[in-house]
Amino acid sequence: MSWLKQNKKNLIFIAFLFILLLPSVFSILIPGYFESDDGEWMVIRFSAFYQALSDGQFPVRFLGRLNFGYGYPVANFLYPGFMYLATPLQVLGFGFVNSVKVIMLASFLGGGFFTYLWLSKIFDRTSALVGATVYTYAPYHLFDLYKRGSVGEVLSMGVLPFILWQIERNSIFWTATGIFLLILSHNTLAVLFLLFISGYISFNVYISKTRKQLISRYILVVLLGLGMASFFWIPAFYDLKYTVFSNTQISDWTNYFADIDLIGLPTLAVFALIVILIISKKIKIKKHRLTILFLAVGLFSVFLSTSASTLLWNFIPSSFVQFPFRFLSLLVPSVAFLAACAVSVINGKNKIILAIALFILVFVSSFSFLNPEVKSNKTESFYSTNEATTTVRDEYMPEWVKEKPNYRFGKKVEILIGGEVSNLSYNSERIYFETSGDTDKMARINTIYYPGWQAEVNNNKVQISYDNPQGVMEINLPKGENKVELVFKETPVRLFANILSLVSFILLIVICRKSVINIFKK
Repeated sequence: MSWLKQNKKNLIFIAFLFILLLPSVFSILIPGYFESDDGEWMVIRFSAFYQALSDGQFPVRFLGRLNFGYGYPVANFLYPGFMYLATPLQVLGFGFVNSVKVIMLASFLGGGFFTYLWLSKIFDRTSALVGATVYTYAPYHLFDLYKRGSVGEVLSMGVLPFILWQIERNSIFWTATGIFLLILSHNTLAVLFLLFISGYISFNVYISKTRKQLISRYILVVLLGLGMASFFWIPAFYDLKYTVFSNTQISDWTNYFADIDLIGLPTLAVFALIVILIISKKIKIKKHRLTILFLAVGLFSVFLSTSASTLLWNFIPSSFVQFPFRFLSLLVPSVAFLAACAVSVINGKNKIILAIALFILVFVSSFSFLNPEVKSNKTESFYSTNEATTTVRDEYMPEWVKEKPNYRFGKKVEILIGGEVSNLSYNSERIYFETSGDTDKMARINTIYYPGWQAEVNNNKVQISYDNPQGVMEINLPKGENKVELVFKETPVRLFANILSLVSFILLIVICRKSVINIFKK
């Protein structure tokens, strides 16, 4: 009861925030799935991920069902976070579509709530409420949710304010955990947001009187976060050399600059308001240096997202960022902070008037983004049997695959010269079959080779060949009866990364054991 009394006002504001944010997710709550650029692909990928996990792969890297059943290592490279988070929901019977929708819903609303909790550490509750609403209804945030269906980006934008909140709370455990989740959430946004967070904590160090202590704390949380996520990002970097990624143009960045609608009228209004408040000395540069930092980040992100930055884009790694409008992900927290700051320096009735004006402007500007054009009610089997690669240009295809599959194989295992296959069983992690014959032979396994696959014939390791146009696995078999097993295992680099993750998790628990004990007590 004492806790309720202490937090009564905060709970009232959070309840009011929930009411304000609810209209933003009505379209997610409708049965079925809305059509978007990436949404259905993410459900298909999750269904294949869940299948591979059920087959015994952990961490999941090679999705055996995709690529027409020949397998595709996309989970080794692209943000697996939402799929790990959605797995318990699938186990509970939510289904693939609803599991992904729950992650999107929780991430989207969570971004708003965590923004409120972050900003309320810096400003008053009313200002934090405005900032959280601006964050949630930011055009790019809604665009990510409903037009692009990018569950990874939406998850990242839910995690970012959580990290900023934990930084303000000085929590080593939760800040490191947040960084870990961010790295798994989305590749590109993880890099952009880590740079953003680096600037934020650098500012905290700059204004702190205990700089050495703060620097040590921040280095620790970043290293722990990176360490825990190393099972993903180390192989993702190292194994990229095996793929065609570096030689594949995924998109023409000149077609993906942001327009004024995506930047948003509320953004322009907040920028103008901040400038007016600086000129009128309501916002003082020396006192509000963090505000100046967010203003600079916001303006720079707008610049990079528009055609005004065309010359600069010739030097930006476009294969990684892909879309100029992606830089607007940095605009969203910047404008949320600036809106909260603007309201915070106004007092009395004018404060309420400004807050209401911003609420109205935000809601009116969001209408065109809130209703997806097309709803679909495809069955679960559409997603759980789909065999697409789920990437735009098959950019994570191994470089030795010269002829990509266009249809599903007739047989999983073929004996190229005489002989028959019996007792065949296979999944994403293991392929087993038996053969017999009077002559030596070669078996072709219609799964693309990817480092990690190992083969044994009669319990003896044998060489896997993949020097064929399809890049599939081939092994030589001696005459007589043969028991053949191929298993997908971790390479030395992946094993090292897994151990580093485990050690980092243990270190986090040891360092923050009091925090962990308190979590379980609660």
